[in-house]
Amino acid sequence: MEADLQKAAAKGIIDCFKDYTDLRRLLTPNENTILHVYLTSPSERSPDFIGQVLGICPSLLVQVNVDGDTPLHIAARYGHSDAAKALIEQAKAALYDPTDVESGEDATTRQMAAARQMVRITNKKKETALHEAARNNNGLDVVKAILSIEDPEFTYSANDCWEPPLYIAADNECTDIVIELLRNPNSQSLDYGGPNGKTALNAAIIRWDVDAVSKLLERMSSLARERDENGWTPLHYAAYEGSVSIVEKLLDQDISIAYVSDKGRKRTALHIAAARGLVRVMKKIISKCPDCCELTDIRGWNILHYAVISKSDGVFKEVLQNSSLIYLLNGKDRKGNTPLHLLLASRPYLPSFIRDGDTDVFKFLMQNIYYVTDDVSSRQEEIVEWMQDLGSGPFGKMVVKNWDEERKEREEKVIPELEKAKDSHLVAAALVATVTFAAAFTLPGGYVSDENESKRGTPILSKNSAFKAFVITDAIAMVLSTSSVFIHFIMVMLGYKQRYYWLIRSALWFIVFAMGAMVVAFVTGTYAVLAPSMGLAIATCVIGLSFFLYVFYASARLVIGSIMRDQTERSGTSISRSLRRVWRQSPFYLCKLFFFFFNN
Repeated sequence: MEADLQKAAAKGIIDCFKDYTDLRRLLTPNENTILHVYLTSPSERSPDFIGQVLGICPSLLVQVNVDGDTPLHIAARYGHSDAAKALIEQAKAALYDPTDVESGEDATTRQMAAARQMVRITNKKKETALHEAARNNNGLDVVKAILSIEDPEFTYSANDCWEPPLYIAADNECTDIVIELLRNPNSQSLDYGGPNGKTALNAAIIRWDVDAVSKLLERMSSLARERDENGWTPLHYAAYEGSVSIVEKLLDQDISIAYVSDKGRKRTALHIAAARGLVRVMKKIISKCPDCCELTDIRGWNILHYAVISKSDGVFKEVLQNSSLIYLLNGKDRKGNTPLHLLLASRPYLPSFIRDGDTDVFKFLMQNIYYVTDDVSSRQEEIVEWMQDLGSGPFGKMVVKNWDEERKEREEKVIPELEKAKDSHLVAAALVATVTFAAAFTLPGGYVSDENESKRGTPILSKNSAFKAFVITDAIAMVLSTSSVFIHFIMVMLGYKQRYYWLIRSALWFIVFAMGAMVVAFVTGTYAVLAPSMGLAIATCVIGLSFFLYVFYASARLVIGSIMRDQTERSGTSISRSLRRVWRQSPFYLCKLFFFFFNN
């Protein structure tokens, strides 16, 4: 097919093809026909052109390209519902033999059989047109058109990746298609399975699709008890993802799944939630199944052992606040390690809520800590190595490290970057120091110059509160920026090494706080001078303080963007899905934002 004919096919210009006797021979390098080229477009396609082409060459209806795709595959892939309906109607007219009267079937039955013949065609990925439509958010009408062909004897089985249409729809968050597949009476033969022993319910849970989960459980409640190749139930996946609403739906459907453990390490969903630091999920499972806390994994770990791995003080605190679960503190694993052994081996200090707790529980806890401290110090490396062995499967992707090791790794990564930026940091610090030093000797409002020698040379606004704030913040900005300049000066001699990380970080934060103090000095100084014109003074203050709003906005976007990228890389989801997940957990991320400021 020449380039001009391809353009004509893409635009749907039929006149260019009326003189050709055999349209089957007009092919692109990928063996796409005129219909393939026409349908490969995101814009809606006209059924008229399809009808005209098939009127010239009916066999194009089922002619495949190099990937084994028919025109119906392409229409389903791009969500062209009108084109899909036209192709199905053309199949009824073109594929059945009107002279075949020996079968005893009427024309309508034979036309339906001809349509079934086309929708059953699979490509080289073993996918039908329904598979293609199921992964397209705009493919609902195409799905309806395909399912309008009654075909109770045919099963839409899995493709070469073991994904049937229902699993594909759930995995791509096509909720409307999932509901249609479950609702349509012609979809009785749909397969609920998926790759690696997963089901469509697992896929919906991973995508946080609550509506799809509800419909799947309503249609086939036994899916709640299905286990994948690692022995994970849907509740394990819900606990891993941290969806409280889905956890509640699953437990309402079948409370016994809370006691099901996986194959390798005998971990329940509660263990998974504890290891992930998901307090709300833990509370939901414990509230419905209190005795689930008694279960241990194959190594003898209870939920407090996993809470230590999560490094979430909230999980540890939540368990300890429940007086009926205090006994878990003394739970020993196969090597004799209690949760306190793991806690002391992996953290350089105790959580503040333990140190400052004044209840009998925390007093008892502190006494136990003193007893195990010597044991931990002699076996710290052994205990940490024991903690790092988390097994295979999705949960095994987590890596547990000693807090000191994590801190050293973070410093090793940050120091080279700070060394590269040292020149810009030094220029910024020197600039702030110069500006604030000059401002101290050109005070706003001027000086007293009357004949009274005792007051001569003193600031006119010395008794003004805004002026006092200006002097103080200006002095703070100058001291901090000068200190930063001094640190960068001595770092040239000492070298940017890991043991001086605390000094490098101090210089960076000195610059940040000096800039903030300089802005406050500007605002208070201009307010002191412009106080007689209150409107202008307030407008200047608002404009000046908007600097802090922008700093918070930029910092929030950087931190949340980093979290989104981490989730995208970890789970393989798209940025839009990660954004929705971040929005659901926004209170947690706001807290993490402040933690980021004071620990980095």
